[in-house]
Amino acid sequence: MSRRAYVPNIASARSTQVPRRSERRASSFKTCDAGFHGVARPAASSHLSNAVAATIAVGTLSLCAGVTLAVLAIKASMALPIPT
Repeated sequence: MSRRAYVPNIASARSTQVPRRSERRASSFKTCDAGFHGVARPAASSHLSNAVAATIAVGTLSLCAGVTLAVLAIKASMALPIPT
């Protein structure tokens, strides 16, 4: 089975708008079937969110420190004379 690309008809596009694929797909669902239609509620406690944020921050800082040390080590090794 071959798939063809969707190419809108330019002549008919002037008078009527062809719905996008996402709009056609969204209109085929009922409102209660799929999607995020309810009120947003936090799924975890604020302490857990703060702990995750702190862990990400510490990981980011340690990664930056590791990259900085690697760059400095490379620069220092490039400054040394080549032994003959």
